[in-house]
Amino acid sequence: MRNLSVLATFLVAALLAGCSGADNTPAQKTPPEDTSVDSTTVSIQPENTIVTAVVPEKAATATDEPAGWVSALGDSVMLGAVEALQQEIPNLGLLNAQGSRQPSAAIDILKQWQTAGYLGDTVVIDIGNNGPFSSEQFDEMMQVLGKVPKVLIVTLTVPPSVEDPIAMSNNTVLTDGVQRYPNTVLVDWQAASIDHPEYFSADNTHLSLQGAEAYAHLIAAHLGPPPQGGSETPPGPQQIISWGEGGFFGKCVGPPSWCAATTTP
Repeated sequence: MRNLSVLATFLVAALLAGCSGADNTPAQKTPPEDTSVDSTTVSIQPENTIVTAVVPEKAATATDEPAGWVSALGDSVMLGAVEALQQEIPNLGLLNAQGSRQPSAAIDILKQWQTAGYLGDTVVIDIGNNGPFSSEQFDEMMQVLGKVPKVLIVTLTVPPSVEDPIAMSNNTVLTDGVQRYPNTVLVDWQAASIDHPEYFSADNTHLSLQGAEAYAHLIAAHLGPPPQGGSETPPGPQQIISWGEGGFFGKCVGPPSWCAATTTP
């Protein structure tokens, strides 16, 4: 028994010696590899781009003195807007308007103007308030005005209180006629004034002061730019010449010699 105790003691001592020979140095922890992304912000500056605005060339402006000039022929409706037309149309060279004027008389005056060279580059026509204006007469008129670059045809007021007004059938002739001639332009005064009773005097045909201004403005809006290489400007200072009385009163605006040659006594 004593021998067994000695043997056990020896074995325990051997085991303790073996354990003491082992590396008792504690394992050092290896710091983890730094996988963090560098937080330094890289500022990328864009290149300085200079944007150059394209500036369009200055548009050509109309000259103070247009190349062409305008003539106008009418009856008592146009007669009521003479001053307004002068204000709205600075290159108005010749105007002749008279009360009770018939289409046949207007055509005769246009023929005189053609012969004398008074037609100008644009002719404004407001005829038909006083009598029938036939398609044949319209064609006869356009034979005279065939070489004029632009002819403005003004439609007629249709009075609401008049039964079977002559202006209604004449407007049909005017609108149909404009379709046949490429140098004509319709100035639809009837459509522009139909909802404006303030444009007229008591007879619903002749113009009030407000109506004269609207009438002249509408015509001027249809003139457009003057044609290239327009006709020679009418000679001498313009004057206003009047004649007649009552329903046959008339006015002419233009050179005195031109007015004297085409007025109706």
